[in-house]
Amino acid sequence: MDTLHVLNPQDLVPGDVLLHMGRGELSRLIAWVGDSSYSHAAVVFDDTRLIEAAASGVRHAPLAQRATMVADFHYIDVFRPSRLQQPDGATMPGLLRDALVPYLGRPYPMTSLFVLGVVCAVRNKIPGSRDLRRVIRMALDLVVENDPGKVVCSELVYRGFDEAATAPRHALRLPIVTRSRQHTPVPDIDVLALAHECLDDLRRADRKPSIASEIALLAAPMHGMHDVAAAAMADVPDDADLERCLQQARAQLGIDTPAHARFQANAAAASFYPAPNPKTVLPADLEFSSGLMKVGRMAMASA
Repeated sequence: MDTLHVLNPQDLVPGDVLLHMGRGELSRLIAWVGDSSYSHAAVVFDDTRLIEAAASGVRHAPLAQRATMVADFHYIDVFRPSRLQQPDGATMPGLLRDALVPYLGRPYPMTSLFVLGVVCAVRNKIPGSRDLRRVIRMALDLVVENDPGKVVCSELVYRGFDEAATAPRHALRLPIVTRSRQHTPVPDIDVLALAHECLDDLRRADRKPSIASEIALLAAPMHGMHDVAAAAMADVPDDADLERCLQQARAQLGIDTPAHARFQANAAAASFYPAPNPKTVLPADLEFSSGLMKVGRMAMASA
């Protein structure tokens, strides 16, 4: 296993994307939904600050302080935009900042977070080929309202790059790819701790939960995630099984397999998802974007 290059806050440059893995139960769920190693995303804004969408809304935060938050994050990895390496890369951070500043203060969509999670889980966990998963993502993206008035963390990062005032337009847009199904095991979530996290996030967002909602959350059955895990581990066909069934159907119908193989090769080459609904972009989408390259891991130590 390769050793990650350790980076201090002063080693980061404006435009770097910081992908975090949080320590809470909600972070574990987010990472599982995306089949990812990350649950939160932010962007280096300037030499001393980052910008992120948090429960309290879009805000700046000190880079030096983030490096001390060992109680909140397992690790923070640094991904550098490939455009920074190009001749016009010097102009990119300024354009990115200009695109992100209008989002400062915009709230986090706490009330719709569950719906977004379900949509993304269905999109990522459904069995089938990569082509099918890409079509399903496109369909689900049409269902979710593209509302920039409230933003989640990875959505903010994607919007910043996509909306930067470049010529031609969208020159900084981060490519999104569709991956094969990953079969990531369902984490053993402490549902009571998750309920407390959700209530704390509501309070940080200045949305006082009702007494009824607190009772409902804190009374959640502790075996809930085990039921989800059992369903996820059900005997569903994987991509190889589906392909074998497809081959059998083609043989029975007399369909020319070589032509279909050429189609599959072309479809695989076109695995990039051109323009997703920013609302459904996950940290995983940023992790696997060809527009970002992992350059190291932030050095973290308690203050």
